[in-house]
Amino acid sequence: MATENQVRANRENARLSTGPKSAAGKAIVSSNRICHGILSTKLLLEGECPEDYQALLDDLHFQLKAEGALEHALVEKIAVTLWRQQRLIRAESATIAMAANPQRIARDIEYEMSRTSVVDSDDMFSSDPKLPPDPVQLKWVRDVVVELHETDSLNPDNLQRAAPLSYQQLVSEAESEDESITEFLAGTGLQGYLHGLKSWCGKELRNAELWDEQYPTRCAITDRVKDSLNIAWSKLETLTKYQTTLDGQLYKAMKALHDAQQWRAQSIATEAISILPAEVA
Repeated sequence: MATENQVRANRENARLSTGPKSAAGKAIVSSNRICHGILSTKLLLEGECPEDYQALLDDLHFQLKAEGALEHALVEKIAVTLWRQQRLIRAESATIAMAANPQRIARDIEYEMSRTSVVDSDDMFSSDPKLPPDPVQLKWVRDVVVELHETDSLNPDNLQRAAPLSYQQLVSEAESEDESITEFLAGTGLQGYLHGLKSWCGKELRNAELWDEQYPTRCAITDRVKDSLNIAWSKLETLTKYQTTLDGQLYKAMKALHDAQQWRAQSIATEAISILPAEVA
């Protein structure tokens, strides 16, 4: 396998090379257009670098010392298999990375939904876009709405007793701002705060209802976004099987090349013996 430095060196050498000068050299490379890059036209995907593939192929031709159309074809088959293995590693890494990064999925689906007007732009959902709203959170929201049914009857003196959930929320928000309740309510007053809390809870309940209505559409958009990412979602087992197939193809190609080169060596030796004088042979 060519390293990054080797690939870079191959590219630089290719720019400087003017090709063979002698007749023998020209005869050797004259078959390159036949035995080099036969499969690359259909092998490379969009975004893959032809120069990287050619550098890999050239490196293998140099290392494996192929001669003749058959051996060159076997070397290219080896190059194709190694190239697909590199692609498989990238796909597997991407699959694992995507599985570990559900927030990206959520953002992409949110964008798709905003484009298709399935949900308003303020609707934010959990890291797994196929999950419904948290039932514990929804129960809390419903209980707060019940507490705040008549906000006008609530005041600082009876809030803790009459609306304990709302009171705890008020205390929590004030503490998060490092302020006392009085300081926290200075801008809106208690009634303004309670009306805002009630409005927020009402919106959460409406979003929950919309979720149930739009669940099939959300699932369809989720699948569409996943397809657009061109990632083999949850297909690690399939990738593993493909890796096994590629390993088998690589072994067969290497063995076929070894057999072809051994046959060539034996043929040369036999031919050399056949032309020797009888007394020498």
